[in-house]
Amino acid sequence: MSATSELYTAWSAGTPFTAPLPESAHPILAITTITAGLYFAARYGISQKQSIAFELANTIPSAVLLGFGIVFLFLSVGLYV
Repeated sequence: MSATSELYTAWSAGTPFTAPLPESAHPILAITTITAGLYFAARYGISQKQSIAFELANTIPSAVLLGFGIVFLFLSVGLYV
């Protein structure tokens, strides 16, 4: 057997991908994560503290939440990334 036919049999024997979250949860997750991300971004922008710990405690969650929020927003409108 050649390597190509072995790969084809492994490919054809596989199971289809199923999403870990139902599609109906994507809009709710998008709204929730984007709102939480904007909260941390606003908290960072409004504060007068100059501590590096405070800045990291606000910017890292903001970036992560907004990143996931955008992905869930894309998924909720049918743009599968």
